[in-house]
Amino acid sequence: MTHYPSEFQNGGGFDTVAPDVFFSLSPVLLAGFLLLLALAIVLTWFARDLFGRKDSDAADEIWTAIHTACLLAMGANSDQLLARARALREEITARLGPVLNLAGGLNTPLGPLDKAIKGKIKDDRAVATAAACAPHVTVLQNSQIVVNGEDCGAAPAATPPAPAPPVTDRDMTDAERAAALRSAIGTFHDHWSQKALRLDELRKARHALCHTAPVEQAAHH
Repeated sequence: MTHYPSEFQNGGGFDTVAPDVFFSLSPVLLAGFLLLLALAIVLTWFARDLFGRKDSDAADEIWTAIHTACLLAMGANSDQLLARARALREEITARLGPVLNLAGGLNTPLGPLDKAIKGKIKDDRAVATAAACAPHVTVLQNSQIVVNGEDCGAAPAATPPAPAPPVTDRDMTDAERAAALRSAIGTFHDHWSQKALRLDELRKARHALCHTAPVEQAAHH
């Protein structure tokens, strides 16, 4: 009987299959990668804070817009004067309305506060005493007047003046209104035309509203 070699081998068993290969980094490289990632995030945040949130300085634009409206009102003829004056007022309100509201609301209570801080008050007692003291006058028969000093006794109560009639408003004449408008516009122009001073005030006001860091206070005693 002829024997042929078998195609199946029984002696070697099964070969070992290599395990799957995973991507891995050493702990040092992984820590360096995380550090670079954190640094990139911090730099991005600072760049956005410095460049992305920075508001443009609008002081020059505000001054120019109001100054232009003022010049137009200054050069208006009688027929255009009222309209130009209203346009100037509207421009001021549009550009600085909230600022004027803030300042106007603060000025009223600031007066009594400043007065109380100074600690000065009008001495009504001295005024009353001065009014009560009157020179003692003696009239001789030859019409000579002799002043013998002051009599500071109780002064007789003065007769209260009659109440003044109520003041009512009346409409200006055309000439009065034109004169009042030109005077008011001219006064405003004298103030606003000082560009360097007004720009400095605008920028300081903006800084005061945007400045959030603690402000150093002067020492009080």
